[in-house]
Amino acid sequence: MSTATAEVGAAAGPTELAATRETSAVGARLAAVLDMIEDHRYTETAMSARRAAAISAMIDDVAAAAVEGKPRTVGRRKRRMGNAGWYEEERKLGKGAYGAVTKARHRGTGRVVAVKSLQSGTSDDYGEGVCDLLREACFMAACRGHPSFVGLHGVARAPGTREYSIVMDYAGQTTLYDDMMGRPDGPFPEAEVRRVMRQLLTGAEAMHRHGIVHRDIKPDNILVGDGALRICDFGGAKCMAEYDPPDEVFGAIPYMAPEALLENPDHGTLVDSWSLGCVMAELLGDDMLFVGKKDQAEQLYQIFDVLGVPGKSAWKSLKPSPAYADKVQQWRARNRTLGHRNRLRDLFPEEVLSKDGFEVLKGLLTIDPKKRLTAAAALQCRWFTDNVDDGPLLVPAAPAVSEAGDDMATKTTVWSRVVAFVGRALGMLRP
Repeated sequence: MSTATAEVGAAAGPTELAATRETSAVGARLAAVLDMIEDHRYTETAMSARRAAAISAMIDDVAAAAVEGKPRTVGRRKRRMGNAGWYEEERKLGKGAYGAVTKARHRGTGRVVAVKSLQSGTSDDYGEGVCDLLREACFMAACRGHPSFVGLHGVARAPGTREYSIVMDYAGQTTLYDDMMGRPDGPFPEAEVRRVMRQLLTGAEAMHRHGIVHRDIKPDNILVGDGALRICDFGGAKCMAEYDPPDEVFGAIPYMAPEALLENPDHGTLVDSWSLGCVMAELLGDDMLFVGKKDQAEQLYQIFDVLGVPGKSAWKSLKPSPAYADKVQQWRARNRTLGHRNRLRDLFPEEVLSKDGFEVLKGLLTIDPKKRLTAAAALQCRWFTDNVDDGPLLVPAAPAVSEAGDDMATKTTVWSRVVAFVGRALGMLRP
């Protein structure tokens, strides 16, 4: 790591947890709503429509504070939730563990939106599902107004039922993963990677300012459209200002930071920095840097194979759970035998990534979280400050299709992935 990166990382690392706990006014209000949701979760009872409406009103206040930069004047809240009947479903976009996402149109204004619904018949009788849905709406509200996130419209309920929905901007279906798979000419050039990373890090910095940890940043959760990137899916997010933030392991293994893989319950916003480093490496290398394994220990082996086994001080920062005590001793013994060697630069030589660009990549992919770059610190690196990205993103936006052509568009996307895969395979066979 260069001197500049080391200074920024050292300054940001040790205070990262404290900084996120001393969060913004928006983060403090967000944490209060999350605590109320979790208090109800512990009762293990179905949530009443009145309580859900009260929480929905508080979520609206969080969104207003995020947009206006200050909390609303305290007063009596109107306990009126949005009506799911206001929206006419056009087609399904996807299905999740506790609901489905549909494309819909407001019957009065004609505005196209996406609706994530908690469907009837869930096994927990809305004890867990509605809490999860309201939590996700909270995080979206705290990021309201920022161009790096999908805008929240509000929470809605089907009249006379306990079927709840999150109504949000419709940002298309194309993800960064789709574009990476459909790209016929290989990896992204460095200048384009810098544009992408500037947008993602700017969004992450705004999110982290409110104490929000996304915990599942990956190409599949980054929507692409109209020359912009939007981070989505806060289903596993937590707020560092919560009274009792979730501490379980969450996320896609190929993008999980070492401290998360080691089940450190205090993992904070720096796990997102690691995930963004994995995304950056994937854009440059046209493949995942740490190919996903089902076993967390095997994933750690892959990380150590590229970045070297961490030393004693790094292990203290990672705070592995007691379950990994024996494996930690094995890894440290291996380090003494083979020596610590970081191969990251070998994988991304200067013809692929400049010295300034590598400073960012290496800073994000630093095993020791105390020395890892925060999103804010990364944006202060020369790679960004010495370069002005005034051109549009080369990542193509989602194609505009008619309603009748939606199925054809889906088939075209699948076919483009097949063509791209075959093209790459043929390229590998060339002498």
